[in-house]
Amino acid sequence: MRRELIPGGFGFPLGIVAEVAATMLVVAAGATAHPGLSTVAMVVVIDVMVFVTTTRATMGVAVVCWCLHAGFVLGRHGELAFTGQSGRDALLIALNTFGVLLLAATLRGQRRVPLHERENDPMAPRIPVQLARTAVRGSAVR
Repeated sequence: MRRELIPGGFGFPLGIVAEVAATMLVVAAGATAHPGLSTVAMVVVIDVMVFVTTTRATMGVAVVCWCLHAGFVLGRHGELAFTGQSGRDALLIALNTFGVLLLAATLRGQRRVPLHERENDPMAPRIPVQLARTAVRGSAVR
């Protein structure tokens, strides 16, 4: 069972606030002349969101991230700019998001849960005691 630090209901709005803050900072730092700076900032925020919230919230944040980038860095007035640059940045953001989601899933899959925690996990599969005893008796008879 995946346990994220922030549930998706809170992770998505938190990611949007982080993206808006990052967009404001990079625009103030002159990212309209150097859009790569904005792309890097957006990728960093998405990478952090992957590890603190749900997959759906992260993917939603990635979409809004591209919209902020295309609308305020490339478009400069909140109007989405559909240019070659915005297409490449969309592809870069999407590949980064899916790559880091895959990495996070792999890292979570390798984490071992101690036995005493598995015993109390309501999602863990259970073998009824009666079936377990029957299986042991059946194998001992042969």
